[in-house]
Amino acid sequence: MNARAHTKKYSSLLALLLALLLLTACTRSHEQVDVTGHEDFRDGDMVLRCGTGAESRLIIQRSNAAYSHIGILQYDSLTGQWMVIHAVPGENAPDEPEYLKREPISDFFAPMNAQRGAWMRIDCSDEAAKRAAEYCRRKADEHVLFDNDYLLEDTTELYCCELVWRAYLREGIDISDGHRGDVPTVICKEGECIFPSHIENSKNTLFVKQFKTKKS
Repeated sequence: MNARAHTKKYSSLLALLLALLLLTACTRSHEQVDVTGHEDFRDGDMVLRCGTGAESRLIIQRSNAAYSHIGILQYDSLTGQWMVIHAVPGENAPDEPEYLKREPISDFFAPMNAQRGAWMRIDCSDEAAKRAAEYCRRKADEHVLFDNDYLLEDTTELYCCELVWRAYLREGIDISDGHRGDVPTVICKEGECIFPSHIENSKNTLFVKQFKTKKS
């Protein structure tokens, strides 16, 4: 699917979710997720956020969870920053392809993108976690597109949970425990996909720590 088709489909999705947005709209958050002082991250740790858009509200409603999006951490020694690699729609300019993103953790948790957030770690060796992060980095470098059809059978495009799930599956770890959530077929042709909550609540998850918020 080309970039124009991706943009058109995402616009249609937003229109379909407009009613949900109106029904579940809440007051815009004036708080920012505070990720300072966390020097004990490791490559391959993951971060969760609750987004501010209609699609995030739909995921939270469907999964009955606190978070709607997930990304994987990798340290950039050149800039001295923790970077988040993730697959997300609707954050680029309308004429830009929706490639996987690699951005500073502060941008990932910017107030326009996140109402709350958490940090989690998979129960595995540092080496396995690092390889998982490197897999995601390669996919970002390859300019893999966001999967607007949410299809696990299609590995040429990836959605957020699929990206990190495949990264750890290569290490022999199913961080979804095989769980899938029901999704309207107008959004996902398969009718089901992996939710962030499946990963958050996996038997392979070592811990989940919620970040504090501060006034923005």
